Amino acid sequence: MDSFVKYINEAKKPNIPTVKRESYGQELIIDMHDVPTEFFTKKNIRQFAEQLCDEIKMKRGPFHLWGEEKDLHKAKTGEGAIKADGISCVQFLYSSSITIHALDEINKVFINVFSCNKFDVKKARAFAEKNINGKIVSIHNIIRK
Repeated sequence: MDSFVKYINEAKKPNIPTVKRESYGQELIIDMHDVPTEFFTKKNIRQFAEQLCDEIKMKRGPFHLWGEEKDLHKAKTGEGAIKADGISCVQFLYSSSITIHALDEINKVFINVFSCNKFDVKKARAFAEKNINGKIVSIHNIIRK
């Protein structure tokens, strides 16, 4: 009977693989200023997110985008007004996500790439500089342990 109880208890334990490498993943954070006005369209932001996946060799999952393009902004003034409208997106990856916040009223773009798979930070940085054309004012690569 004891061996049967032990068998049942062992069968109930989930088969969860353990991470056997030094780090779990990484997160790249890029803040860009002085981004040209042409970048701030839904089409450009989506295209950038998709192509960034290809550049850093990440498999894309679902894509979600929300916000308003500049010509659709409503006047917001007074208490509680939002400082800047813009467009945000999440490009899910099979290994996590890319998040982009593009604020056209202040010409800034904020990018986060998180993945449990390693990716080339230099390629991601160069791709952002080339395709967004803004000035990188802050960049951090955080290794998750």
